[in-house]
Amino acid sequence: MTETRELRFAVSPLEERARSDGKVVMRGYAYRFNELSHDLGGFRERIAPGAGAPSLRQNDVYATFNHDTRSLLGRVSSGTLTVGEDREGGWYEIELPDTTTGRDVAALLKRGDLAGSSFTFRVLDGGQRRADDDDPDTGLPVREITAMDVVEVGPVVNPAYPTTQASLRSIEKALGIELRAKPDESEEGDEEPEPKGDEEPGQKPDESEKGPAESDDDEPEDHKKARALVRALTERSGQ
Repeated sequence: MTETRELRFAVSPLEERARSDGKVVMRGYAYRFNELSHDLGGFRERIAPGAGAPSLRQNDVYATFNHDTRSLLGRVSSGTLTVGEDREGGWYEIELPDTTTGRDVAALLKRGDLAGSSFTFRVLDGGQRRADDDDPDTGLPVREITAMDVVEVGPVVNPAYPTTQASLRSIEKALGIELRAKPDESEEGDEEPEPKGDEEPGQKPDESEKGPAESDDDEPEDHKKARALVRALTERSGQ
């Protein structure tokens, strides 16, 4: 299992109903199967049916408002949150608490102010792969999640854009892209290469001396896309 948690948003209608005992119950989908995400910074993503079912059965999943643990709405172990998967995706149902947050969420639901849900998960070992076909609209590779560990669900105000802080190397491996680091992008970026011949220390080699294999024009397209993916995800995760 990857140690990095990932967060996704889903634009999906939320339902609420009042029970005979006065409790307000809300229901929504944290994720839907086989729906392509937005561009996640060089790739798109979809969740395969059954990907989160085992974890939803086993985990003490908790529900929050706006992905804020200070705004707890319920959890499986207390019986105030029920989760599962059906044909459409991963659903959740919360018995809203009689707290400031719970009352606010109930009021916002009735007004139609909440637009969707979020969920937090980790990809399990072997639980991701590159889809057979790239996205026909953008040409981007598609990451398929086949096994994940879901830990949190809940409603959000603005599910505008999905984000990821996943291990870049694990994603690159799943997409079948290999990186060829340039000297200034290597993990030992503080070290300078040994000078050659009559070169002075710190002097850059003549670009004209590059061999054919070192030419940027001859670099495989997959390598260029991979570096773009790294830059985009690094910038996004650092925001």
